[in-house]
Amino acid sequence: MKNFAFQIVGHVLTITVDLSKEHGLSKSGRSVIVSSSEGNLRLFDQNGFRPEIINMTLTKRASEASDS
Repeated sequence: MKNFAFQIVGHVLTITVDLSKEHGLSKSGRSVIVSSSEGNLRLFDQNGFRPEIINMTLTKRASEASDS
């Protein structure tokens, strides 16, 4: 996982991402990766693995990356 954390409390999933971080260009080179689950990720909580799976990639346009 890159710049990606989650917490499950009851039936609520909270995802935390630091929007100021960058992790290189996407394969196409048009976007900058901000955060990624790096594929399918099974969610887990204090009771173990859950049936839900998350797959998340957060990007921004490469031209905007140099502006921040």
